[in-house]
Amino acid sequence: MACILRLGAVLAAIVLHVIQGCPNGWESFDDSCYFVSDMREDWSAASNTCRLYHAHLVEIENEHEDNYLKQIITKYHYGQVHDRYFWLGGTDSFVESDWKWIESDKRLTYTNWLPGEPNDHHGEDCLVAELSGSRFFWRDQECTSKFNFVCEIGGDSSGSGIVIG
Repeated sequence: MACILRLGAVLAAIVLHVIQGCPNGWESFDDSCYFVSDMREDWSAASNTCRLYHAHLVEIENEHEDNYLKQIITKYHYGQVHDRYFWLGGTDSFVESDWKWIESDKRLTYTNWLPGEPNDHHGEDCLVAELSGSRFFWRDQECTSKFNFVCEIGGDSSGSGIVIG
């Protein structure tokens, strides 16, 4: 009987997860939910804001995910001239030229660097995506610059699962 009750509870949790999906205002892709901010913060503050949502700055694992981010950033910010840069979760602030995702502490295996980047110009240690017309690529940037950002819930890096609220 106890086994049946536990199984029922597990099934109810799975059904609830499927019904609820991503929080309101978030976009679903593969096993993650994404939120594109409309506020500008420095890299550290952006990371902390994502944590308020039980999320982290996005970690892009492959070209497919990178293309998806281009689509949702374009969807929310097309034509907004000042919304050109978006913080991602990568940094080389601990060891120069050793780019890692801050949440998972994994090295970047997929990249979409603009040619000539990263260049560490003026101590640029944080990863930003730039949307310029139809082009979408990555650059290193000073961490104190204020840009929009993309948060992610789920995926391989956080293991946090989908959180509603």
